[in-house]
Amino acid sequence: MATIEFTFLGTGTAVPTLRRNHPGVHLLHQSKNAHSMLFDCGEGAQIQLQKAKINFMSIDNIFISHWHADHFLGMFGLLMSMGFEKREKELLIAGPEADKIGPQLLKFFNFSFKINFVDSGKKGIVFEDEEIMVESMPVKHTIPAVAYRFKEKDKIKLDKKIIKKLKLTGQECRDLKEQSKIKKDKKLIKLKDVSYTIEGKKFVYSGDTIYLKKMENFCKDCILVHECTYFDREDIKHKQHSCLQDVLKFRKSAEKIYLTHIGRKYLSQTELEKKVKKYKNVFVAKDLNKVKF
Repeated sequence: MATIEFTFLGTGTAVPTLRRNHPGVHLLHQSKNAHSMLFDCGEGAQIQLQKAKINFMSIDNIFISHWHADHFLGMFGLLMSMGFEKREKELLIAGPEADKIGPQLLKFFNFSFKINFVDSGKKGIVFEDEEIMVESMPVKHTIPAVAYRFKEKDKIKLDKKIIKKLKLTGQECRDLKEQSKIKKDKKLIKLKDVSYTIEGKKFVYSGDTIYLKKMENFCKDCILVHECTYFDREDIKHKQHSCLQDVLKFRKSAEKIYLTHIGRKYLSQTELEKKVKKYKNVFVAKDLNKVKF
């Protein structure tokens, strides 16, 4: 059975504090294969990875939400460390116009491994294999920015009782999964009639953005990690960020919500947790918090 664990490497904003590092979330999906990835990579990310006991060499994908320094500066040190440790396998780095911006950012470096840059600035699939996919959706910030949705692919399971009743062999079951239908004793058996679907788990990372209603559908039935720079609407003014009142609008769509990218004016974790205590599916993230689902 697949397991998913994500770790908050940093839950702060552009100016970090001693308790909140620059933004970054590590996600590990463990199934037939292991998928280790980062959503944003703020300064100090590689130190936070070590504190969290996460092997930075295992990371295969880095998804940057936008090119503000606090969301990607840690990438330089992380890539250098990978090179010093003689990394050989390829690395994917996605972000808005990453195919143009990435090579320019790294033009003074010479790494021992190949880096594939993928533009995630438009809505669509950024990464996909047989088990998972990662999709992007443009959001609204002061520069081009995206949210990301990680999703396990749905699994089709054969109903054991029906299979037994039809006396299907192991090979016939495999053929049924591959071909969607088979014939047995001159009778047509369709996969949809003898199976059920286990929907894949979903995780959404917002990056920096104002409230967008379209996010409600994007984060439906998922674990949502959303920026909450401000806990009071009057603090937003004309800034392209979200406040607590904005993020609470996603409570009916998302299964659980974790608030991150928290402004440095909010020094007390306890006081912030009091503000969301009455909302059973809303939590205030802390650096190095690990969550399994």
